[in-house]
Amino acid sequence: MLRKAGIIGYPLGHSISPHFQNAAFEFSGIKASYKAWSTEPKDLADKVNALRGTSFMGANVTIPYKEAVIELLDEIDDWAEKVGSVNTIVNDCGTLIGYNTDTAGFIQAISKYGNYDPSGEAVLLIGAGGAARAAAHALVGSKVGSLVIANRTYHRAERLASEFPEKDKVSPILLNGPSFFNAVDSASLIVNSTSVGMKHTSGEDSNLLEGICVKTSVLVNDMVYNPLETPMLIHAAETGARILTGLPMLVLQGAASFNLWTGREAPVDVMFLAAQEALAD
Repeated sequence: MLRKAGIIGYPLGHSISPHFQNAAFEFSGIKASYKAWSTEPKDLADKVNALRGTSFMGANVTIPYKEAVIELLDEIDDWAEKVGSVNTIVNDCGTLIGYNTDTAGFIQAISKYGNYDPSGEAVLLIGAGGAARAAAHALVGSKVGSLVIANRTYHRAERLASEFPEKDKVSPILLNGPSFFNAVDSASLIVNSTSVGMKHTSGEDSNLLEGICVKTSVLVNDMVYNPLETPMLIHAAETGARILTGLPMLVLQGAASFNLWTGREAPVDVMFLAAQEALAD
């Protein structure tokens, strides 16, 4: 029987997950197919419920459903519950279990590919959605020195910051407000968790650090992976900062999902190569 998996989101024109997940299945000798399932909000419940079928291993979940999907599942693991965001669903004999692999993928990416240890450091996180929630919990769990969450809608940043008891460490600010420029100046890591800069979106030409000089000691990470070098990363590199694309996090969180579905170690190098080839097309 051909096993099935896929990614649920809307829209999904940008996704390269099928390319590297299918490459991983083929390399590992697993008879499985991974597809992009563009799902409108009205169809989300039916799409998730269909994953209970015996041929389905599970699914990845992306924008805008990482939080909304939780109520449609039978169980979520402790970490996903704490984070409040699910990006991986596993079908366990008809029982749908939610996990969050974004957090591990994010920390592994900044550590291995950004040569960055957040312990004791000052971090600026842009955005307050599901991806930001995962990054915030990962950073606080890694004993970040201070975390500033900047968002265009202040109350969303405030709501995310309120999830952490470390009030002296985690603070919300308004994106591009007076405190934003101070936060940029103080941070050793700046992370964009929003879709700003993503190809084929209204904000693809936007740079969240427009007109701001970023210090050379700073690592700037954009979770957007298509294009690999977003306007924000190009700007940061031009000012001398170190940059990290969104590809490592994407592949590493996908590798963790592969492990959960198959019980086997993901061929990460194969997945990286397939992802890079997909972006080059």
